[in-house]
Parts: sequence; C-alpha cells; structure tokens
Amino acid sequence: MGRQRGLHSNLQIVGALLVTVLSLVGVQANPVLGQSGVDPCEPNAADVDFNGDDWIDFADFAHLARDWQAADFNDLSVFMRFWLQDAAPPIYITWLGHASVRIAQENVVIYVDPVDIVTSPHDATLILVTHSHGDHYAPASIDSLSGPATQIIAPVGVATGYARRQSIAPGQVIDLPEARIIGVASYNINKTNHPKANNWVGFIVQLGSKRIYCAGDTDLTPEMKALTDIDVAFLPAGGTYTMTAAEAADATKYFLPRLAIPYHWGRSVGTKTDAERFVTLAACNATVMTKGQTISSDDWDKDFTVAAYWKLDESAGNVAHDSNGSSHATLSGGPAWQPAAGKLGGALQFDGVDDYVSTPFVLNPSAGSFSVFAWVKDGAAGQVILSQQNVANWLMADASDGTLSTELKGSGRTGKPLKSPVVITDGEWHRVGLTSDGTSRILYVDNVQAAKDSQSALIGGTAGLYLGAGSTLAPATFWSGLIDDVCLYNKVVKP
Repeated sequence: MGRQRGLHSNLQIVGALLVTVLSLVGVQANPVLGQSGVDPCEPNAADVDFNGDDWIDFADFAHLARDWQAADFNDLSVFMRFWLQDAAPPIYITWLGHASVRIAQENVVIYVDPVDIVTSPHDATLILVTHSHGDHYAPASIDSLSGPATQIIAPVGVATGYARRQSIAPGQVIDLPEARIIGVASYNINKTNHPKANNWVGFIVQLGSKRIYCAGDTDLTPEMKALTDIDVAFLPAGGTYTMTAAEAADATKYFLPRLAIPYHWGRSVGTKTDAERFVTLAACNATVMTKGQTISSDDWDKDFTVAAYWKLDESAGNVAHDSNGSSHATLSGGPAWQPAAGKLGGALQFDGVDDYVSTPFVLNPSAGSFSVFAWVKDGAAGQVILSQQNVANWLMADASDGTLSTELKGSGRTGKPLKSPVVITDGEWHRVGLTSDGTSRILYVDNVQAAKDSQSALIGGTAGLYLGAGSTLAPATFWSGLIDDVCLYNKVVKP
C-alpha cells in the first residue's frame, strides 16, 4: 500500500506540473494526428482518449485527474507527448549530401560527418565524426564549422588534435547540456571495409525526447536491430561499402523509426535510384531528401510516401482539398458533392457530360515508382477515372467492355495499354488501382491483382491530373458516377 500511495503522490505531482506547464506555455490542446483525430496506430492513444471524442485534450486530463488510480506513467507520457510537443522548439534536420547531416534546435547546431562544406558559418555546437574515412572525416570542413566553443566527439584515434574533443565508443552515452549523444556500433558483417574491432560508431542524437539516428558506414547489425524509440533514421543505402537499399529497408522492420531517410549515396557510390528503391521497400514512413533540403520535426509524422490524397469529403465549394499537402484541386462543370454517399465519407458525383476536377502537378510517372488508388461507382465503357493532362489516361473503363484498364504505357513501339478482365461499371463500388516500379505495371480491382505486365520507361510529364475525365477532355471520356478517396503514392503500394 505504501508503494501505491507513493505512486499516487508522484502522479499528482506530475499532474500538477502538467497543468502548470500548460498554463505557462499556453499550448493549445491538439488532436493526436493533425485534423484527423486519434491515430488508431499510435500506442496507448486510445487508452487516454477517455471521452471517446478522438481528441486528447484537457477534458481527458480532467478525467484522469479525478481518478489517479486509473493512471500509470504510460498514460502520462502520452499526455506529455501530445500536449508538450508544441511547447518544445522544432528540430530541423538538413541533409548536406552523401553522409553529412546538420541537426539544429534553436541555438544548438550539431553536424554529423560534415564533408565538402563550402561555406564557413562557424556555427557548430557539436561536430560528430563516425570514423576516419575521408568521405566522413574532413578537417577542412570541421575548421569551417568550428567556433571557439565547438566540441568534437569521435571514436578513439579519429579527429585527434582538437583541444575540445571527447572520445566515444559503441554503447557509450555522453550527456551534455545541449544534447545526449549515444554511440552505436557501426561495422560491416559481409565485407571488410569497416571492421567491428575498430570501434567506429553511428550516433543517436537526443534533443529532449526526440532521437535522430545517423548510422554511419554499417551493415544491418544486431546493435541496430535492437534500437528503440528512433524518430528519424539516416541509413546508408548505397551498397558496396555499406548496406544496399534492400538491406537498409530491411533494417527498418526491426526498429521502425517514425521517418527513415536513405543517405551515403550520390558521391562515390550509390545513386538516386538506390535511394528511391529504399523508400519503396522501407517498412516505415520514408523519403528521399535532396541535397540541402531541410525537414522540421513538425513534419516528421507527415506521410512522405503519399504524394497527394483527395478524400473528397467536402460538402460544398469548388475546391477538393489535398489532406496530405498542398495539391488542392479545382472543380469544373459542377460535379456534385455527396457528403453521405461515398464509400469512405463523402464523394463527388460526376454527370458524364462536362464534370471534372483538375489538380496541379503531383508526380511524373516516368520518374520512378508510384501507385494510385481510388474508389469508383457506376461509369460506362470508355469513361476515365484519372488521367494526366495531355499525357495519358491512367485509370479508365475500357471502351470495349467496361473492364479496368490503363493507357499509361511505355514510350516507343513496345508501349501498349494494359487491360484487366474485371468489369468496374456494374453499379457497385470498386477500389481500383495502378502501380509501377519502373519495370512492372499492375492493375488492382478491390485490392486484388487484376492484370500485370512488364512495361519500362513509362511516358510522363509535369502536367496536372484530371479526375473524372480523359487527358484531352474528349466528350466520351467524362465519368458518369461517383469517385471517392483518390490517393497517389511515390512508391509501390500493395493494397
């Protein structure tokens, strides 16, 4: 009983601190997942949504405060995560190319393996070096970034000669006022370039509760498999000296970071194709960064695999909103909102005469892997569900018999449409889809593969899309029926 009373006292203290912090920082209670309410995949989220309104807010905290016996520290950690995430300053991660990463939060600036730095900002709080190879350790770049108080952290024998230097070994934790730095063993298993005996490291950089992992030059090791609570993981995917794209993607299955980013490509080994393959195969949210690109912690939960998502749940107006980004679409001809008639929420009713929706540019099907899925009902043979303006009809009812087909094909004489045997104009709801990995095309109907072939080098362009009409707005191509929940991915998705 004494232990139980002690737990209650601790909970009451934490609760009081939460209320105090909320009153001081003025944090607005936020839904667990943006505008969408509680994410059912979020651990413990449903447990603390006590009033069942799909929001974790002060009403739920008040419920918890009335009955501390129902609480545990896991419950409180959920409140801390979702209430105080807005109170913490954002973290900005920048990929500087190859294996160089910049991590910044307010006045703290941390560089990992800075190489080929062409400016001299002298802004580094910490510089972390994983090992001694020249594409990771560059004294000239360190000098360009260092100021009078800059500290260097590196394995024994690496980056020696600096006055403010501290050694780190695999498994070692260094707690500094600015950040916690954790060394993670980084070595090869099936090659000899980076021996385990060298005690080289990758780094976990922990700022508050956020943990960024820069793996260094490594294969998939037991130490990597055992990682937990990683927010962002930079994983080498270039092959030759490190993991291949497939091996790096396999690594994400073990420790499931919130966001994974391929690096160690684009310099001496590895290509953008390797990076894109990693994103296609990763078991978690993943994205390819361009050199110099910065991503804020406010966006770490954004689904980077989704290129655009039109739920079509609006009830009025001439705009179909992209719920995952800024590719908002414009209604033309007067398609009618049907808030209660969709397969998933609302939908748009097209009249088959002049109704369609136009979007800005979203993706180029010739540039890499992609997928598109939508729910449709009714329609007629020859009518189009989705097309790219003046390029090709991506999803349509075949003109001969109303079966799902695509006219998005390879360029040249070998290019040909792909037709499935499944009729989609029978008056029932169907989920239709098309995927391409740059080699194979697959059509799906109701989440089942309906047709597949080999078709490389698809035609493409940088034009926007039409929903409910053909690529040239030809009269016979306008859809007569319902379209709902259109989602594009910049990777191959298996329904």
